Amino acid sequence: SDLGQRWFLVLAGFLVLVSCRQACASSADKGTFTLHFENDAIGFEDVDSHYTNGIQFSYQTGENRVWSWLDGWARRHFYRDPETRLRGGVAAGQNLYTPADIKTTELVPDDRPYAAWLHFDLSLVGISDDVLRTMEFSFGWIGPAAGGEPVQKWFHQIIGSPEPMGWDNQLNNELTIMAVLEQKWRHIRRTGLLGLEVDLSPHGSVALGNVFTYGGLGGTFRLGHHLARDFGPPRIQPAPPGSGHVVDSDGFGWYVFAGVDGRLVLRNIFLDGNTFSDSHRVDKEPLVGDLVTGFAVSGLGMRLGLVYVNRSPEFKGQHSADHFGSFTFSVRF
Repeated sequence: SDLGQRWFLVLAGFLVLVSCRQACASSADKGTFTLHFENDAIGFEDVDSHYTNGIQFSYQTGENRVWSWLDGWARRHFYRDPETRLRGGVAAGQNLYTPADIKTTELVPDDRPYAAWLHFDLSLVGISDDVLRTMEFSFGWIGPAAGGEPVQKWFHQIIGSPEPMGWDNQLNNELTIMAVLEQKWRHIRRTGLLGLEVDLSPHGSVALGNVFTYGGLGGTFRLGHHLARDFGPPRIQPAPPGSGHVVDSDGFGWYVFAGVDGRLVLRNIFLDGNTFSDSHRVDKEPLVGDLVTGFAVSGLGMRLGLVYVNRSPEFKGQHSADHFGSFTFSVRF
C-alpha cells in the first residue's frame, strides 16, 4: 500500500509539472487543470458503501497543443474535419469500493468486494462545431498496491466515520488496462425568456479492458447562460462524458442540468473479481443506469460543478440504488 501511495504522489506531481510548463504558453493557449472528487458522503443520505470514493487530478492542454505526429495520426483516422480543435490530456486518480458493512473483519459473501483502483490516463479530445469526441487510454493497478486501505482509514478519521475493518478481503493485485471512446453532441438554443439557453445533448460511449467493458447511451438537458463554454462538468469513469477544459470568455455563466445514462456491462472487475486469480466476486447486473442532476458556474477562467448521482443496483441481491455526489473545480492554468 505504501508503494501505491508513492506512485500516486509521483503521478500527481507529474501533472503539476506539466501544468507549470504549459502555463508558460500564451494566454490563448492555456490549458485547464481539474480536481475531481466523488464520495457517497456528498449527498442526502448517511451511507458509506459500494462506490464510496473517487479522486482524480487531470490536465488538458490548450487548443491544438499536441505532438505533431499524434495530431497528424488523429486527424487521418478519428478527427477528419479540418476545423476540429484537438486537446491532449493526462490524469491520475484513485477509486475505492466497499461492501455496506464496513465494521466487520469477515468476508461479506453477498455484497461487493473491497477494492481500490489506482490509474493513470492519457486522452485526446477533439471538438468540431458542437461535437465532442474523446479517446482515452488508461493503465494502472488494483489491489493492496493501490493504497485503498490507508486512504479510506485516514479520510474516515478526519470526518469521524467508522473505521473500515474488512480490507484484508480486498481484491488481489492486478495490472489494469482500458480504452474508452466517447462522443457527445450539443444542441444549444435560445429560449427568448430572460436570455436563457437550453441544450439537449445525447451521448454514447464504449469501454474495453479488464477494468470495465461496456457500451453506454444517454442524454443531458441543460438550462442557463453561456452553455457553449463546455459540454457539462467532467466525471470519473464509468460516467457520462463531460468536458475537461474551460473556455476563457467574458461574463458569468451558469446552468442547471439533468441527465440519464444507461450501460450494458460485460465486465466490471469490482464485481466480477480478479481476472487471473481467485477472489471474492458477486453476480453483476448487465444493465446499469445513472440519473444525474446538478449545476455548474463559470467565470474568470474557472468552473465549479456539483453533481448528484442515483445509480441503479449493480449486482444481484443489491436491494436499493446507490447515491453519491461529484464535485469538480477547473481552472485555466
